[in-house]
Amino acid sequence: MQEPWNYRIPFYCVILIWTILRPRIALYLMPFAVPWGSLDTIDVAGLHLNSADILVVLLGAGWLLSFGLRSTFSYGERGTFSEGRGPIGPIDREASNVPLYLLFALLALLGTMVLSMRSSISIGSSLKEVSKWLEFLVLLLVGSQYIRTRKQIWTIIVLVCLAGITQAFFGYFQAFFNLGPEAFIRDTSLRVYGTFDQPNPFAGYLNIPLSIVLALMLLGSDRLTRILAGLASVLLAAAEYLTQSRGGEIAIAVALLFIVIVGFPHLRKLIALLALAALVVVEMFFTGWIPTNVITPALKFLGIIQISFIAPSSQDYSTAERLAHWIAGIRMFLHHPLTGVGIGNYPDAYSQYFVTIFVNSLGHAHNYYINIAAEIGSIGLTAYLLFLMALFVAAGSAYSSIRKKYIQAKAECSTPPPKIQAPPGMRDKLLALVQPMRMTARSQAQGEYAILHILRNDRALAIGLLAALLSVCVHNLVDDLYVHSLTNLIALLLIVLIRLERVTTNVGGNGGNFDQAEIAK
Repeated sequence: MQEPWNYRIPFYCVILIWTILRPRIALYLMPFAVPWGSLDTIDVAGLHLNSADILVVLLGAGWLLSFGLRSTFSYGERGTFSEGRGPIGPIDREASNVPLYLLFALLALLGTMVLSMRSSISIGSSLKEVSKWLEFLVLLLVGSQYIRTRKQIWTIIVLVCLAGITQAFFGYFQAFFNLGPEAFIRDTSLRVYGTFDQPNPFAGYLNIPLSIVLALMLLGSDRLTRILAGLASVLLAAAEYLTQSRGGEIAIAVALLFIVIVGFPHLRKLIALLALAALVVVEMFFTGWIPTNVITPALKFLGIIQISFIAPSSQDYSTAERLAHWIAGIRMFLHHPLTGVGIGNYPDAYSQYFVTIFVNSLGHAHNYYINIAAEIGSIGLTAYLLFLMALFVAAGSAYSSIRKKYIQAKAECSTPPPKIQAPPGMRDKLLALVQPMRMTARSQAQGEYAILHILRNDRALAIGLLAALLSVCVHNLVDDLYVHSLTNLIALLLIVLIRLERVTTNVGGNGGNFDQAEIAK
């Protein structure tokens, strides 16, 4: 027996039993398995499975086993069985509430991927790519059944942020000790890469928890939430800066702009005026009113001027290489316009379409939209864009519902918040007997503001999750972030956003008022 299996077998056996008994544990472990799972991979029939892949399999196994269990009994006090306390373990779930249009869009995308396999040079590469989206489907269908309460939602969010912070500290460790290849050195400093092997996907990963904590820092309902989110933002933003990823910086800038526009409606007119002023500056540049040398430093920073495909400089080489891969991807699409060269086969077909000196493939087109068009053609690109549209419609619908509940709660709390009262003494109890309505009104006012506090945090979280999804789409314009099991993390966050709206479904049936017990569970 190989040495690594001496600890793998007992470790995965423990995880197997744990997830079978409590499938929700797989969702709690997923935020750490995505960034750290690549340190331990298993080869199965040519597929490289990491911990995140294995957790999806175990989640599905726990779900299947739940159909053979009775749902009428649960553990009571001191380990005895009691009846009527609700399901536990694998049967502690409910029906999936994922929108049907999102499922149909995902199935259509998977169908076009399978259709493109008839042109594949390497079936193994195609199966590897298809397996990512099958895991996405399993997480979406099964995972959404096991997230039932607000506490579970916030537990996952905390774990996602903690996992991001551990990766940030690993990046600091790499920067301090200069642990990395020479190719990652830019301007005498090392570009950190975490466990992602490349700085760009590492930056894309960091942007996901960073978007969430930025929203909580700016829009959170209490000082403690904003302080903790602010500390996490500093740690994650510093690691993001050390990656020196221009794509990552642009993506987080767009995410932050989205948070400000959606979270602070009173600033929208000012932002619109600033955008109009920016358009005027651009128009002045193109009409010659602004000299070229004024804007040249900014263009040079972005790496979009003076690029040579024959003899690129050391500063422009990475940009030239990326553009060469874009051109190669477009050539693949033009030669195979309907079904592409086969899903996952961009690197296999690259040798027939490379540009000038860039003969070695980087594995993808460094633009996922070009990459998906090259691999599965116009049919697949259309399916992918429809999937993105369905994803944001579902996410936007969830946010809209949360926002309506927040506005309703805010309207009900039109009076100033009551002061926190000390525990009632004998005098208060006697007054309650004489003036019961006054004491009831005071208690109800405190409950209304507690609900507003909860919904404000929910709204901030929903905006942060939308910003995180948006950052992935923006970063995919210059890279491919569907690597390193990041699709599993994206699916998990999408589930959280959908379920965040669902946990307050029954609120509002109490004479038009909020049910505090229902909304706070």
